[in-house]
Amino acid sequence: MMALPLLLASALLEVTGIVTFAREGLPFCFVQDMEGKPWRVACVKGFEPTVGDRILAKGEREESSKRRLATEEGRILENDTPALPDPQVIAIPLLFREIMPFGHEDWYGRTFTTEGLLRDINRRQQTTQLLVGDGPYTLMVELPVPLDEPLPHELVLGATLRVTGALAYTSIENFSEGIFERIENVELIPFGRASVEVIHLAPFWTVGRLLVVTGSLLPLSLLMIVWVLTLRRMVAKRSQQLAESIRARETTRIEADASRRERLRLAADLHDGFQQYLAGAMFRLKAARNYLFKDVNRCSDQLEKVKEALQYTQNGLRATLWAMNEESEGPESLIELLNFVLKRMPHCEKIVEVTSRGTPRPVTSRFSGSLLLVMQEAVGNAIRHGGATRIRIVINFLPQTLDLLIADDGVGFDSSIAREEGHYGLQSMARRIEEVGGEISIESKIGKGTAIICTIPC
Repeated sequence: MMALPLLLASALLEVTGIVTFAREGLPFCFVQDMEGKPWRVACVKGFEPTVGDRILAKGEREESSKRRLATEEGRILENDTPALPDPQVIAIPLLFREIMPFGHEDWYGRTFTTEGLLRDINRRQQTTQLLVGDGPYTLMVELPVPLDEPLPHELVLGATLRVTGALAYTSIENFSEGIFERIENVELIPFGRASVEVIHLAPFWTVGRLLVVTGSLLPLSLLMIVWVLTLRRMVAKRSQQLAESIRARETTRIEADASRRERLRLAADLHDGFQQYLAGAMFRLKAARNYLFKDVNRCSDQLEKVKEALQYTQNGLRATLWAMNEESEGPESLIELLNFVLKRMPHCEKIVEVTSRGTPRPVTSRFSGSLLLVMQEAVGNAIRHGGATRIRIVINFLPQTLDLLIADDGVGFDSSIAREEGHYGLQSMARRIEEVGGEISIESKIGKGTAIICTIPC
């Protein structure tokens, strides 16, 4: 037991107790004295106790809020393993609540058993540092595995670990100046390798595997788009060569111009259509990554929706023209068709609201296809570039015209600069509306959102 209380810096203390923690290579051990209080006792030459030894140590107590003895001499009295106290089982959040913000002298040096998620691994020359957490709290665990030795194969990010060891933390304090700041670097020092157990393996969808899936799917989609464009170009070139053999120079010039317009139309369809599905897949992949370590079921749901979005992209590429494909699968009503398409754009869930005014009337397939692609490009830009959380689409059926309003609450942009720089998406929307005889107006200010107004005679 502690013979005397802390008197003067020069007075020697005697600490008698049982060693509750010791590890080869560490210059200290933790001792529980006869009153049940924990002490950090320095090991000196000729005094290297092990767990279960009953010891007597003499030295000065360090100037600290923690019980730390700078040993000058020590003696092992006997081994009393049956008297060794069992580690206390505690959750990481409860442990932090007990010791924060300035530490707890009766907890520093005690042995605990806790569980948490492996969040990071840092290999060093002589040890391996693990970060184990639960909720917002994270413990450091210094495992005695040097850099040149392999880690157990199941010790990967996302695994759930059970760790047993002694609690330690770093205190920022200066008794002479009265400085006592918040503790940091909370650590649970394990007895050895066997004190760190993997109780639940990491989920299949690790960060690395998500990156592999993303890296595999996106190049494949881009390759398919390039293949369609290349095939279309080859067909157009062959048609041009055949026309040159049977038509005059003027006819050849007209045919070449038609081929160029067709390529531009196909490029616009691919940009306005398939890109939105790919953008939706990226949104879902990011959401899956956020749920990776928190909720495996939600992560799986997000990945299933990524699969659906990529399936839609594949179907659309096979049909070449997104508008024709959507029209063949969806309803005939323009309002129902817009809602049908929005449901198949997973990143638009709970963001887009479609309403109508006036008496709905039938429209041609070419007309509805152009409106669908304009809507899809505008909605995609609002979410992807503007960060919009609410988008209103209003269709107003007037006697001689149809008005389409697409308004969002995003960050907006300088529309005059965007027109001068010739943004492809804005040009594509304007060209589509002009092709059906309408007019388009784009109003946007930085921080005020964006409104796109289309007026089409019908």
